Amino acid sequence: MTPAIPDGQTPASRVSILARVVPAFSYITPMLGAAMSAFMFFGLLRAMRYAEAAGVSAVAGGIQEANFPVIISLYFAVTVGFIGILVFVIRMLSSPTTASPSAWFFLVVGGLSFIPAALFWKGESILTETIAGRGNVALAASSIYWCLTLTIIATAAFSLISLIASLIPLPHTLRTKRNYAPLIGLVLMELALIGMAIGFQLHNSWLYQVRIRESL
Repeated sequence: MTPAIPDGQTPASRVSILARVVPAFSYITPMLGAAMSAFMFFGLLRAMRYAEAAGVSAVAGGIQEANFPVIISLYFAVTVGFIGILVFVIRMLSSPTTASPSAWFFLVVGGLSFIPAALFWKGESILTETIAGRGNVALAASSIYWCLTLTIIATAAFSLISLIASLIPLPHTLRTKRNYAPLIGLVLMELALIGMAIGFQLHNSWLYQVRIRESL
């Protein structure tokens, strides 16, 4: 016998998969872009090792090219993120029978997506700071390789976690009781993605200027 449901309440027995898959896809995309950029950065380091006198302009150009995958993926993620917000608002207005994931779901899963990009940024920063300080790149190579390797490992691990979290049933603690809380979480993660995209784009614009001036 099905228990009676009070007026104003819906039998939200499970969390909507669509409300999780679209945002999760926007969070996974930048991680994949960061991993692709890391692989390209490995190629740049190998080229620098074999080139005895790689100029600043050539190195800046190589870093700039390595940044393209993560920048493109961030722009794509921002677009998908807007779609995710739109889907959530439509579901909220249509009073679905499925529950929505809590704000913590978006903050945690979205927060994981920033780790690979941050690791890649760190590895890239080590190289640029070493060259700017006229330091020995060979001495900093191990730290750079370590950051790039962690970027790829984190991408594989966190992408799998995000995919699983978007498909499996969520516990009651990760189901929302207020519609506005998860929407705020979605908007905050969208703003964070926009901020990251702007950061990488500005950094690439600076690298372009370095190529023109041929000095850091």
